[in-house]
Amino acid sequence: MAAQAFEVMAEQVVRIVDIAGGQPGDLVAFNMHDRSERFSQARTRVENNACRITGGHRLWTNAQPPGIMFTVTRDTAGSHDLLYTPCCRYALEKRFGVARDGCLENLARSLAPWGIKIADMPDPLNIFFEINVAPDGTMAIDKPNSKAGDYIELRAEMDCIVAISACSAPREGRVNTGYTVEVYPRAITCPA
Repeated sequence: MAAQAFEVMAEQVVRIVDIAGGQPGDLVAFNMHDRSERFSQARTRVENNACRITGGHRLWTNAQPPGIMFTVTRDTAGSHDLLYTPCCRYALEKRFGVARDGCLENLARSLAPWGIKIADMPDPLNIFFEINVAPDGTMAIDKPNSKAGDYIELRAEMDCIVAISACSAPREGRVNTGYTVEVYPRAITCPA
């Protein structure tokens, strides 16, 4: 599995398309001009009063006062989690017995050209990721409900450095696939 990092200027729109459907992944973002300002999972939960986002929600930063990084302009999948950390080598070995890099390492590797290190990585927006929280507070990861061609569109509210990784955790009966990422007016590929 791999990650792709790229720059997005304010007012550009990023469309992330789940090519085959059912592929969870991670998105992180940094203010291009001040990399200490980055996507904040916690602030995004609080400001949207939600633990998952969809159309109309905004992605917030860790700055004080917080800034808005993106606005979700369209979403055909409807399930993007704000609770889980990225998978990593430790978690893959512990939970699945698989010795390989996870989204955390892949995101950090893709962001290295901007001087962003693994220790700088915020908890991600878990795209196409289905989490359910029971009344007792326990969480369960459910099968992603995105279909082939489902997408989420994000309008940049500031100049950003963005990285996206397709999750590398093994899934029963499924081969991990990738995304197509379109940054209007150009398109790039985020391979599996």
